[in-house]
Amino acid sequence: MTFWNTWTFDPLTLTGLAVLFLLYTRGLWRSRGRSGNLFPWWRPTSFYAGWTALLAGAASPIDGLSGELFLMHMVQHMLMMMVGPPLILVGAPVVPVLRGLPKLLRDDLAIPLLQMRRVRKVLSFLASPLTAWLAFVFTVWIWHIPALYNEAVTNEALHFLQHVMFTSAAVFFWWSVIDPVPLKPRLPYPLRLLYLFLATLQSTVLAAIITLSEEVLYTYYVSVPRLWGLTPGEDQMIAGLIMWIPGAGIYFTVLTVLFFVMLYKDDERMRRLEGRPVSGPRRW
Repeated sequence: MTFWNTWTFDPLTLTGLAVLFLLYTRGLWRSRGRSGNLFPWWRPTSFYAGWTALLAGAASPIDGLSGELFLMHMVQHMLMMMVGPPLILVGAPVVPVLRGLPKLLRDDLAIPLLQMRRVRKVLSFLASPLTAWLAFVFTVWIWHIPALYNEAVTNEALHFLQHVMFTSAAVFFWWSVIDPVPLKPRLPYPLRLLYLFLATLQSTVLAAIITLSEEVLYTYYVSVPRLWGLTPGEDQMIAGLIMWIPGAGIYFTVLTVLFFVMLYKDDERMRRLEGRPVSGPRRW
């Protein structure tokens, strides 16, 4: 197996990523001189980093090797759920993507559709913190049931559905944490900390089950050629550790950032109440 033949190029996935890239980039260009405070340099940087993470998970050797190594499949899932979506949301994609659409599509289709009461109700339900949290946890756990996971690895349609569910559940999960500008926050900061802490606990439990299991849970990997001299058991243990340690690291990094943002906002609120000067406007 050479480096080049481990690259994969799924047309549907790559087309979706290319459209997202082009719409965001075009929308940023069209936004020049308008809403400058919404798009400081770090927002596009975050968006493109998240987009690159999704591309790496979808088309790089990470995807190509995921059929032989469970640990590579776990890296792929981390990119799809824990890295790509939150970075893209920090990039405030809503306004640029809408502005990046052709005028006919934006004015006659996208905006009227988003203004429809039923559509707004559905999106509001999916993005509600409780629904998003439960959907995220359900998606992670159900796709790590050994029988369903083993079937998904060998079934292209089921595998594609798995990846769609991972990414979409992650977008709605992180939505409640990040509040993509210009949308208003729906969850107070103390509850966001609890929201993420509980997500960390459930992820740790699943990671521990995978890591500490004395038997091979995902038997598909017993029948494939072994790479890098790893046994199926060692492969499974490393995959569990990837979910456990880097996964917890991401959660705790975001928890730390949220904690300091909460302190900053509390300080601003107290300054206003006391009539003291506050720092310039800042969008988080």
